[in-house]
Amino acid sequence: MFSTESLWKIWLIMDPRRILTALFAFLLILGLAIHLILLSTDDFNWLEDGIPAQSAVGQMQVTPAVPQRQ
Repeated sequence: MFSTESLWKIWLIMDPRRILTALFAFLLILGLAIHLILLSTDDFNWLEDGIPAQSAVGQMQVTPAVPQRQ
């Protein structure tokens, strides 16, 4: 379909700054929409599920670097 030698010519037609800005805006809006859709459901709403957030510090177990004999 396209030869790899002529793919660079697409950037002569389209402005890379506009394309990257539009891509960033589209992905940002898509990500926000997905998160808002998930927050509107009962199964996937992580803010109002009633389960408190667990601290990573409280769950950490201290293991010695050198095995200890018992």
